[in-house]
Amino acid sequence: MKTPYVNADPEIEAYAPRPIYNDESKVTEEDLIYTINNALLDDAVKVYQLLGGSEGVKDELKLALLQLLCFYNEKEPIAAEWLEERWFAAATRERQAATWRLGGLADKIFAAMEPKTPEAYCTLIQGMAKYYQAERAHALAQEAIENGIPLSTDVYNSLLSCVGFLKEGTALRIEAMKSLLAQMNEQGLTPNNDTLISCLKSISAWGGGKALQTFALQIVSEMRKLNIQPGLGAYYHLLCLFCKERGPRIDILSTILSDLESRATLEPSDISDTHFFITAMGVCSEHLQDITLAERVHALLMKDDNYKLVGDAYKESIYYRHFVTVACRHAPFERTTQLLDTLIPNIYVPEPSVMEEIIRTLEVGGAGDRLAEAWSQLVVFGHAKRVKLLERLLEAFCNCYSYQDEDVKGKIRAAAADMLKFDQMMEEQVETGDRRTPMQQKLSASSLTNIIELCSDVTDKDDPSWEVVGEGLKRLREEQATGVPAKPEILVEVAKKAANVGKPGLSATAVTYLAECGFEEALTACTETLSVMLNRPVEEVETLLREPRASLQAALHPSALVIAEAYNLAKTGAPMDSSSSSGSDSDTSDED
Repeated sequence: MKTPYVNADPEIEAYAPRPIYNDESKVTEEDLIYTINNALLDDAVKVYQLLGGSEGVKDELKLALLQLLCFYNEKEPIAAEWLEERWFAAATRERQAATWRLGGLADKIFAAMEPKTPEAYCTLIQGMAKYYQAERAHALAQEAIENGIPLSTDVYNSLLSCVGFLKEGTALRIEAMKSLLAQMNEQGLTPNNDTLISCLKSISAWGGGKALQTFALQIVSEMRKLNIQPGLGAYYHLLCLFCKERGPRIDILSTILSDLESRATLEPSDISDTHFFITAMGVCSEHLQDITLAERVHALLMKDDNYKLVGDAYKESIYYRHFVTVACRHAPFERTTQLLDTLIPNIYVPEPSVMEEIIRTLEVGGAGDRLAEAWSQLVVFGHAKRVKLLERLLEAFCNCYSYQDEDVKGKIRAAAADMLKFDQMMEEQVETGDRRTPMQQKLSASSLTNIIELCSDVTDKDDPSWEVVGEGLKRLREEQATGVPAKPEILVEVAKKAANVGKPGLSATAVTYLAECGFEEALTACTETLSVMLNRPVEEVETLLREPRASLQAALHPSALVIAEAYNLAKTGAPMDSSSSSGSDSDTSDED
């Protein structure tokens, strides 16, 4: 049996198991026709060998098999249901390198064919050109011309797409392309849209420069005379040629958009058409930095049924990445927020780099309410574990906090507190051995300081925000953060605020941390904090701190005594005396 047993009723060919061919299979030409029509390349080769090779197969079937081999370069095509594999394989094919299988079955079948028909020549030349075996393809084309065998326009199009592999240098490549186009004219062949795309594809791959740009525009002009209007694919290659990443700023996009906007419809004609909108938006964002052109590109995409030309989901994501980026950088703030509300998260989920642009834009616009919402978006989008984004958001919180309304300030404090809780939760999952939770980078000391600063902006002693302040200070003391605070003066203010509302333990923890880290602000923090706690002028506090520890221990609250010890540590670099044990945030009380 050449196929597995099938008892489905009704029998659906698409769901039937594939035929199985081995050395003992009895096959006919019908089997070869079946395998070729269904692109079963390995099976087609096996059946071809079982039929006796070139001697046992008709010329028509040899040509059909040759076409299959040349199209896939003798590699079994990936089945339609393997979507991920097909996607990655398509990305790999973009690499322009000679991958044609030399001396393979395709070459042998062609050599065995007598007489060699124009179809056979055309098939083999196109296969070699498709897989960038340029020299052999052009040599075979020259052989066909010398033997009086006519070649098709498609053959010349494939030769034009790889002509750059024959010559080195711009001038020689331009002459080689002109020679091929002149040869087409001598053969009486009329160029088509694929001819234009092949020429521009080659030119854009050769680099940049005035000579290539002028030559490309000449080709477009000549094609217009033949009533061949450039489509999206041709314009895509023009954008690649004129708008190089490090090249001069050239606004060819405006002219292209004017032409496309004047057309009634945009019909796809080449696979490269789906690259136009993503490239055009990238040019608006990175090359021209023009929001007006970006909006024109988007309006064209949204016109009629043009959205089908955006490409697959990956290209769509990159398109919106460019669109949101150029809007954040160059559009008015109101227009940017309107666009963000329209796209996110309904159509587009921002990548971390784009999220950073959004945070920067909201910070500049002073949109504290939206910044508070950005934290929940980071959680939903799966970016909450990216420490760089969290630190950037905290920095934005602090920069625009002071001029927000009270209700917005409350939202920002709640978001900051939630960020600390989320970080704690991630660490606990790692400590408990949850293998599904990857190791997370710790927040920096500066970010913890920002959280402490935000949450300390309350006057109620019983506000839950003080618990967050205590946890943040504890993590700083236990070195559960990277580095040291960039602005230690923040902790000085926090210590005074805590003392003012009746949280002396938090004050003691803050100033002790400053003293242990050796910050020069520690002395000022100790005296000013004690001044608030004891309700005395700073001068009296400084005099008090000169007294021996025994006197201070009898006169001061335990938290105040800890601050006095921190003062001595900051001033002398050593504890107040060797027999004493310095207090900590766990030993001090917040009771008056």
